[in-house]
Amino acid sequence: MSRDRTLDIRLELADPRELFAAPAADPLAGRPHADSGVDRILNRLRPKSGCNVRATIVLPESARAPDLEARTRAALARYFDARIAHNRNDNRSLWHEGRATLTRGLLFLAICMLGSHIVGEPKYLHPVLARFLDEGFVIAGWVALWWPLDVLLYQHWPLARERRMYEILKSMELKFEFAG
Repeated sequence: MSRDRTLDIRLELADPRELFAAPAADPLAGRPHADSGVDRILNRLRPKSGCNVRATIVLPESARAPDLEARTRAALARYFDARIAHNRNDNRSLWHEGRATLTRGLLFLAICMLGSHIVGEPKYLHPVLARFLDEGFVIAGWVALWWPLDVLLYQHWPLARERRMYEILKSMELKFEFAG
């Protein structure tokens, strides 16, 4: 990686379609990858997600075509537009689920707090049992909020990071080389 924060990636593909579709792995033939070219680029970008990407695609001479670069750029743009749209939909679904589960969790917490107040009075039960049930209700109520709070506070961050990577790759610098 250079100082201008550009990640240089070199992919050797047998066919331009391998950029989007995973080829069969064949380690004996020197092709150990079972991922598409895009997935391999994403894998390399993940630890350095704040940088630009310069990808060199190495193809066999037989894949050379006059409009290959333009078609590939257009296909990459469509591909990443679709992935970004899918990601945004996942994020909206996650927020909806978080709000819905938070409502149920708060209702359950309120019921547990009421239960804690009712059974926590030592005049109705033995003091040890009353304390056990009192603490149990409170703990159960707060545990019911863990998932909704996790969804609302933390689970959207990986989706946002993934979307930023798609946007970086959509505008990545692309170069083709042909091996003879």
